[in-house]
Amino acid sequence: LVLSSGMWLLVAALVAALADGATEPPYNATKAVFKIGGLAIRGAEDFNTRFSPTFADYLTREVGPLFNPPITFESVPLNFSSTFSAVEHAWIDFVYTNPTAFSCLDSEFGVSAITTLRNLRNGIELTQFGGIVFTRANNTEITQLRDLEDKIVEAVSISGLGAAQMQWRLMIENGMNLMVEPKQVRFAFNQKEIVHDVRRGDADVGFVRTGMIEGMEANNETKLEYFKVINKVNATVGGDSPFPFQISTSLYPEWCLGALAHVQDQDYKVAEEVSKALMNINSTMAAAIAAGYSTWQAPLSYMPLREMQEALGWIQLDATTQKWRCMRSDDLYEAIVCPSGYFKLTRTEVENQCNNLNDDMYRCPEGYECLCRPCKRANEVEIKSAQVESCEKMGVCVEAEQNELFKLDIKDNLERNQTLFYKFHVPESHPEVRIQNNIDPIYSSYNLTLGTPVVGDNVLEITIGGQQIPNSPVLIRIKEKDCGEHQVANQDGTCRQTKEVEYLPAGFRIASILLFAFNVTLSLVFFAWTFYYRRHPIIMASQPTFLYMVACGCILSSSTILLVSFDDKHFSSEELDIICQGSVWFYGLGFALTISALFAKTYRAKCLTIDKINSTKSQHVVVSIYQYMIYVAAALTVEIIICTIWTIYDPLKWTRSCATDTSGYCRSIGTCSADSAVIFISLILTLHFIFLVYMLWICYEVRNIPAEFAEHKWITASTVSSIEILFLTPFLVYMTFNNPTTSTLIMALALFFNDLGVLVMIFVPKFFMMFQEHTAESESQENMLFNLRRKVREKLGRSPPVTIESKKAAAESSLNKEIGLQSRRFPSGSKRDLKKRSDSKENVPEIQICQTPKGSNPVSSVSAKETTRSSFMTAFKTVAGTTIREQEEAGKVSSDVASEVVV
Repeated sequence: LVLSSGMWLLVAALVAALADGATEPPYNATKAVFKIGGLAIRGAEDFNTRFSPTFADYLTREVGPLFNPPITFESVPLNFSSTFSAVEHAWIDFVYTNPTAFSCLDSEFGVSAITTLRNLRNGIELTQFGGIVFTRANNTEITQLRDLEDKIVEAVSISGLGAAQMQWRLMIENGMNLMVEPKQVRFAFNQKEIVHDVRRGDADVGFVRTGMIEGMEANNETKLEYFKVINKVNATVGGDSPFPFQISTSLYPEWCLGALAHVQDQDYKVAEEVSKALMNINSTMAAAIAAGYSTWQAPLSYMPLREMQEALGWIQLDATTQKWRCMRSDDLYEAIVCPSGYFKLTRTEVENQCNNLNDDMYRCPEGYECLCRPCKRANEVEIKSAQVESCEKMGVCVEAEQNELFKLDIKDNLERNQTLFYKFHVPESHPEVRIQNNIDPIYSSYNLTLGTPVVGDNVLEITIGGQQIPNSPVLIRIKEKDCGEHQVANQDGTCRQTKEVEYLPAGFRIASILLFAFNVTLSLVFFAWTFYYRRHPIIMASQPTFLYMVACGCILSSSTILLVSFDDKHFSSEELDIICQGSVWFYGLGFALTISALFAKTYRAKCLTIDKINSTKSQHVVVSIYQYMIYVAAALTVEIIICTIWTIYDPLKWTRSCATDTSGYCRSIGTCSADSAVIFISLILTLHFIFLVYMLWICYEVRNIPAEFAEHKWITASTVSSIEILFLTPFLVYMTFNNPTTSTLIMALALFFNDLGVLVMIFVPKFFMMFQEHTAESESQENMLFNLRRKVREKLGRSPPVTIESKKAAAESSLNKEIGLQSRRFPSGSKRDLKKRSDSKENVPEIQICQTPKGSNPVSSVSAKETTRSSFMTAFKTVAGTTIREQEEAGKVSSDVASEVVV
């Protein structure tokens, strides 16, 4: 037919369209990147160097463009354990691994082989390989497999195929087992190291894959003549072609590449194109040269590997999931498979088995893993408990508590399938079990559940078919029931309480913190208040340095309140030991600082008034405040010495003891105690009592000094309060010693009120004295009194002739200078006291100060009280009267005011 030009144009367009469509990639994939995981037996770096050119570069270049959009491939190095995890979680898409691992992955996860490697060994192309058993050529003790018994055998790893499992199966086929006959099995994780170890004599026998020794010889690393092969066989490949290397085992397929189940389902075209591309490789390509193989071919059958694994027990059917599962080699103990009639020793026994041989030749080299007969022969009838793998005759089979139910798994290895009869020789059993009974077998196995409250080693007899089994009787060891802390088991297995641990109440520490915080806050407030008003006449007259010490002493002493509230509910015994002795230090130093400061303060006031007035010309009265610090230092030194000796000799320790112990019941209380505690406590309390009594005597001596300077009334009150607390507290603590809450509360309150009393009685009166309101008249009078006392000092400072009057005036001048009468304001009580004392001036006897012979008592003619009062008044009135009258005549004061001041 002749086509028109239009028809030709249409045909040409259709052909062009078809040609354009043929250039588009024909396939689609579910993702852009496919990962190929590989078992890196020589490490990740070696795997990437050898196989990345194949799995990443070559496949991406050859297969990637066949898909739209193009896909890429990545190689991922894995170890044996991570291979299973990566496949299980589908982190990879393809897996390149040894036949053993592939067989497991096929059984567990449905991985399908798509190609088998055609390997190159010494230039020979092979699709199968095997293993050899070898020893030194001059070793005459080992000539056959049976000679491996009691020898040191070295393999690559428990999961290695050509250098472990092939030889393991060979031993099984010859009535031996790798876990039983060799005295030690070492796993070197490097086949070349195995060859060198056998050559050096460190191992008797080595397992490596075929071609390993020949390859090392080709690289001048060893010589084949150094070794001899045990159980050497003649194997053939490809029909009648002899296998080119020495071999001891059967041949098994080479490594393969498998596709995971999700690739077979969703991206089967990717798997198909990968298989085609790999089989197109030849030995001259860069990918093949880098990895040392020839090419790839259609997958071989890996069923022989599955059969081998079943023979080794390396793959087992999970009774729970009813799925096949291979052993994992990342935990050597879990990978141990004992043959029938043997059981696996405990993990501890396996780990110590080689060391128990007490021979350095069996010491596991660094970096190796070793097993020394981890399997033990089973008995005719195996009795297994949760603690013991195989119970021996008259051996302890079970350790259980009273009334604890325990199970025994009994296996008749003779498979007689006859009735088992047991008799438990105890007077009383658990209510749910029988002392004796018959049990029918289930596939030659028996399950026995027992229990009893009878403590001790109890005998269990077992017979099968009327005959006592060889490992019967066994012992059942029953221990007392663990009833928990502070409880004990009765004979019937019930529990009773034996001890009650008593702690301080939860709110006690909060209360102690509040008491401590209150006293410390009050001390700090008074300290700051004293410092702020340190220039005020009232504070200056009260000697602020000693007031600071009182506040600090109360802080130290009150800290003991916090320390006595601690117990072992929240602190360790070591911490409480420090706290116990620390409380003594805080209390002792706080008390010593407080009382010694008050003593030094009062004693100085006495020296500057009474002692100054009563002194002769040749006598000297200490004026400087710092010279009185020696009393504070002395008190602290004594306290420190006692506490130091106590701390070194026999420090307080936190101990618990039974406050009551009747019928096996103990109420446990915690206390700070020491063997010599009573001696040291008595010594400290006696010393404190002496301090307080002497303090009262000093207060009595200064009773006539105005309160602005000595405050003897308040110090006396606080001292009496401290003595009462000092006497009552030890007595009350002793009476309530067996009740730690009460006794501790008494100590805390005693410390609190003792310090609070000191603070209130020393500082609060000064507060009221400072802020007492004055009228205009009292203000004028006090200003005048200040000026008069200043004039007294001026007049006495011109050294008039020594007379009785001048002597008295000098005493008054010294008195005014030392007690700090710089104030323009004195409480009205001082004026009233002055007036009261002046009313009795007619009755004042003559003072014999200058005339008193040296060494005699200068106040022997009158009492100390009369001497102090009369001396103070006489020295003052000599100048006061004249000065007041001068002021009156000058018109500076009224007659009434002048008269009042003079009075």
